[in-house]
Amino acid sequence: MSKVVALTGAGISKASDIPTFEELGDLRQKLSRSYFENYPIKFYEILKKFKDTVRIAKPNEAHIALAKYDIPVITMNIDSLHKKAGSKDVLEIHGNLETVFCNKCNREYDFDVIYDSIYCKNCKSILNPNVVLYGDMIPNYFTAIDIISSADILLVVGTSFYTSTSSDLVYRAKSLGIKVKIINERAEELVPEFLEKVMRKD
Repeated sequence: MSKVVALTGAGISKASDIPTFEELGDLRQKLSRSYFENYPIKFYEILKKFKDTVRIAKPNEAHIALAKYDIPVITMNIDSLHKKAGSKDVLEIHGNLETVFCNKCNREYDFDVIYDSIYCKNCKSILNPNVVLYGDMIPNYFTAIDIISSADILLVVGTSFYTSTSSDLVYRAKSLGIKVKIINERAEELVPEFLEKVMRKD
């Protein structure tokens, strides 16, 4: 049986009413390490608005199909919709909006504490988001490569290839002789169709 691994970007969640970065204007620039360090209050206002959107979002048929067929998922999204859909094997290489943490005293808090204060209750330092920001290293990058290396097919869904992460991972897959299938439009229709076809063939 062909092993499929999915690499997903913002486009997979479009049908769940989560806008892509292209639709959010200058949000990319504001999700940077420098913006966070210089304007932490404004930064967290942006994250809170995004969290409010994510909180009510529901997985669409693309997320559900990946969960149904137990496809390992590497996602660049921070919306946790793959986990909501029931996927068990999910690597969120850009983090998520479930927790925040204090670098100084190593405490972790539920994300919702920032609705009251962006400062650590213990040491009063500014809390860090559990999100990889522009300008950060990606801590799980090599784990993602290991997962992709085990695949026969890399299914790439909803990525604009704006970041080097997605381009590099696809390049790695191709260099290993792994078949790459890209779906960037109508993921909620085409992902279930593709997976059904692959699984039926096997």
